[in-house]
Amino acid sequence: MVTEDLTPFSLVKDLIVLPTPCNDVIYHPANLATLGIQGKYSVFQTLSRKSGLAYIAITQPDTAEFILAGSRNSMNKLYQSIPWPEYEITNENHTFYYKTAPSFQALEDYFNNLKKK
Repeated sequence: MVTEDLTPFSLVKDLIVLPTPCNDVIYHPANLATLGIQGKYSVFQTLSRKSGLAYIAITQPDTAEFILAGSRNSMNKLYQSIPWPEYEITNENHTFYYKTAPSFQALEDYFNNLKKK
């Protein structure tokens, strides 16, 4: 089940700074928070430079959270297999990729079924 705990974060320019479970921080575009406020649920992959752990994270209207962790290769394969459309946000010299779930129920069902495998 996707948890509903709030994750503390801070804002730096147009990026949200989100602490990771491995005591690092990652950055994602604040635009994803805007999508969350609009009731859209996004999924993205990210990497801790400290630990080398890769994460799958989701954004919801009031929070962003890490739902899976593993090797960079395994999290990339998992992210690529998510069946929803992928979008990108480009700013300065960086491009950020994310996918949008059709609904919270679809997001929850997908990851609950994935965790059962």
